[in-house]
Amino acid sequence: MKVKVLCLGRAAKEIEVSDGTTVEAAIMQSGFPKDSSYTRHVNGSPAFDTDILQEGSVLTLVPQVKGGA
Repeated sequence: MKVKVLCLGRAAKEIEVSDGTTVEAAIMQSGFPKDSSYTRHVNGSPAFDTDILQEGSVLTLVPQVKGGA
């Protein structure tokens, strides 16, 4: 099945994964950094690394905003 992985500030990749693929596995397969400084969203909703992706899912990696006073 195909899913899209977006890494904000970088690029987007459409990858082929097997049924039962987790968010974490899709990140590793896409080649984007599996970094805790990115929050994960699947189809616009917050996600965990253990969540299972479905056909056509859009996984977005969003860098956390830090700083301010």
